[in-house]
Amino acid sequence: MLPSPINDQAAGLRRMLGKTQVHKYVILSAIPASQKNTLLLNLASSFIHTGSFAHILDTRIDEGGISARTQQCQKLDLWDLAFKDQPLHRGFYEYVQGGRISKLSNEPTQQMFDTQSRIQKLSSMIQDLSTDSNIWLIDTEFGLDNPFLIPEFSDSEIILLVSNTSHSIKKGYSYIKHVCHMIGRRNVALMVVNADESQSQLVHKNMSSAAKQYLSMNIKYLGAIPQDDHLARATQLGQAIIDAFPLSKASTAFRAVVNQLLGNPATNMIAPPMSNLNHLILEH
Repeated sequence: MLPSPINDQAAGLRRMLGKTQVHKYVILSAIPASQKNTLLLNLASSFIHTGSFAHILDTRIDEGGISARTQQCQKLDLWDLAFKDQPLHRGFYEYVQGGRISKLSNEPTQQMFDTQSRIQKLSSMIQDLSTDSNIWLIDTEFGLDNPFLIPEFSDSEIILLVSNTSHSIKKGYSYIKHVCHMIGRRNVALMVVNADESQSQLVHKNMSSAAKQYLSMNIKYLGAIPQDDHLARATQLGQAIIDAFPLSKASTAFRAVVNQLLGNPATNMIAPPMSNLNHLILEH
């Protein structure tokens, strides 16, 4: 991908900021894989607009992970690199300046811990990658692929994606119960997709009430991503919505979510658009 002045602006901002805190978010999804993958890319792009460097890590071993749906992501997975001692750059695909995608492994996370030397090498690789990436979005199904077992991700924040359908809400609540049983009581941030603000607040109220009553868990309201035809149009253009349609409803919603996660005022967002997503193609 050819560099652009706007990309250089964001890269320059990252250099001026120097060493920044690394934020890690485990993404649990109760929405279809195609919607989740589109959301991940747009969320990453919204982080990049703040001057961050975002790394999407696919830890799933099913076919719903973002690396399985990304035609260009043909690199070795990080677990292979830890075993074969390959150069680190072979373990990720830089789909846009400031944004990378990696696959963790094709093995269940629990099985990976049978080889302590490779776990140590994997941890070292993640630490090295974190010198460039201060935002980690960890795409997980949380069945056989438990990223919390990896020391570098054990303290990750949890973001749960649901829609306002009964099926999605029930599936999302089952994830909350699974989190409670597997790793204990953790705060969970809820993002409601394809719903307006009032619908999303109602979903949060009901899920939060149940989680507090039966699991003693706190469910934080992160925000709503409304239905917006601009999302599909931006995808067809090979761009993030914040680049193609910065004033759209969904673009505004993504900015609000990122600002809340980082604790930034809206004025900290970089106004000019970034470059195309390097012709990133997502299969549906």
